[in-house]
Amino acid sequence: MAQLILPLLLFAGMYMLLIRPQQQKMKEQQALVARAAAGDRVLLATGIYGTLTEVLATSAYIEVAEGIEMLVARSAIQDILDEFPTDEDDEIQDAADEEAEA
Repeated sequence: MAQLILPLLLFAGMYMLLIRPQQQKMKEQQALVARAAAGDRVLLATGIYGTLTEVLATSAYIEVAEGIEMLVARSAIQDILDEFPTDEDDEIQDAADEEAEA
């Protein structure tokens, strides 16, 4: 009986620490992709920023620059943004990094 308890406890611990959080993360990502709509500003998993112009069943058109659209997989949408980052944001981050190094 005691020989059976240890493997069960190990499995339960691995489930709680590894499998369950990954499943929750996948559900959140699927919900994010499902609510994406035309006009949303998005960040793709590849690091490309753009605005959704049309959302299809498994893909979406994203405008990355004025007049330039790309067809991407909907699953590539990593985040929906309120606004795009600017060069000013990068300058602020660079200054903070320099202060941390000093």
